[in-house]
Amino acid sequence: MSGIGGYARATPDSTAIVSMGRWLTFAELDERQRHLAGALRSGGLEPGDLIAVRTKDPAALLEVTTGSLRAGVIPVPINPLLTEHEARWLLEDSGAGWLFTDATDGVTPTLEQIVTFGDAYERLLAEAEPADLCDHVRGRPMHYTSGTTGTPKGVWVRPYAERRAAQIAADFIKLWGLTDEDIHLVCSPLAHSAPHRYAMRTLEAGGTVALQSRFDAAETLAAIDLFNATTTFMVPTHLERIFALGERALLRHDLSSMRLLIHAGAPVRHATKRKAIDTFPPGSVWEFYGSTEGQATRISSGEWMQKAGSVGRARKGAEIVIRDERGERAPVGEIGTVWVKDPKIERFQYWRDKAKTSRAWKAGAFTVGDLGYLDEDGYLFLTGRIHDTIITGGVNVYPQEVEAVLQEHPDVAEAVVYGVANEEWGQEVEAAVVAVTGAAVEAEALIDWTRERLASFKRPRRVLVTDALSRTATGKLKRERPEVPGAE
Repeated sequence: MSGIGGYARATPDSTAIVSMGRWLTFAELDERQRHLAGALRSGGLEPGDLIAVRTKDPAALLEVTTGSLRAGVIPVPINPLLTEHEARWLLEDSGAGWLFTDATDGVTPTLEQIVTFGDAYERLLAEAEPADLCDHVRGRPMHYTSGTTGTPKGVWVRPYAERRAAQIAADFIKLWGLTDEDIHLVCSPLAHSAPHRYAMRTLEAGGTVALQSRFDAAETLAAIDLFNATTTFMVPTHLERIFALGERALLRHDLSSMRLLIHAGAPVRHATKRKAIDTFPPGSVWEFYGSTEGQATRISSGEWMQKAGSVGRARKGAEIVIRDERGERAPVGEIGTVWVKDPKIERFQYWRDKAKTSRAWKAGAFTVGDLGYLDEDGYLFLTGRIHDTIITGGVNVYPQEVEAVLQEHPDVAEAVVYGVANEEWGQEVEAAVVAVTGAAVEAEALIDWTRERLASFKRPRRVLVTDALSRTATGKLKRERPEVPGAE
């Protein structure tokens, strides 16, 4: 196919982005991004400099982030759901000179340039001279981690040379089999790293990206049917909400176009995973283990049915290493810290934090503090995170293991396990759960459920039933006691 700009696999008139009734061809997107790059360069921005983007319009975010990355300028996506206080903190911490935003309310005045989407943004593009761009994005956004263990951390990767950029794009596209015939449905916020990465690489493969302004289970099913979507990325909560609609809703829509449904971001209930495998076309459901810092493993539907609960094996050329508390390799089946060793990984740093960066890397491998074990076939099973570990009576309890047991109960939709202070034991195990829609859950019944499946020291001493669990601004569960009337 004839090429255009950075999207060499696409024809100029093919659709690049469709969002809220607006269709943008590759030719139009390329032209707008060249003018954007011209505006950035005339404003003194160079490769490696940072800009911030905060908008509820996913098409605007994707246009600016991928356009700036083609110029080597690194975008910092800021979740529009953050409070003004949180957004200001990220702006100040990143040091971004420019901000592209929906509105200037609450914005710090120290920025060099503030561009509001709408007339001001369109005027910026119209007045700028178009600039040459790389054929591929020359890096990735500086996403901030959720900050569940303190302040958020910016994950920084230096801009790539053009040849390196092309190779990274080609590797990802080949790994997931992306093509110019793909229609990728985005139902997760692009301020998060995984949804942005799949949308960005779909464009580089010449495929179309269809954007939802927010996730709605019924609308997502309708969008798959309407657009004949072939790929999407979801988190387990999305799957839970889709299946909560019931069989009639599922049968109402044609889902046969879906060839790749990728999920990650949190543990998935076994019942939900099996339902996804049964609902979507054979072989289409894949899971990966990774983080803002990088992807590490993946597992197909068929493999998961043989290795239920696993997040897969390391890709070819990479290795998962489990290290014990002494830093030594742990034997098969023993829980330890998960380290990822991959010569192709994009070497990251934590923004302006050499100490955290140093702790994250060791002998060419990195860790984000996850705990897990490898089985005899090299499949990884996660058990939690170092900072989440509950120590009761001197014995370690891994919350994710307990959560998995609770979530296997047919009436439990979500569970979170955490430690609470105990004068005798140091900590004791407590859990909070959300019931499946229409179900009634009794705390004592759940404790009995765990009694049959967990050792006594792992069992929750108390279970709270609540309507919703506490989450971070990026949607991840907080391992803390939710506010439940009557709970002390």
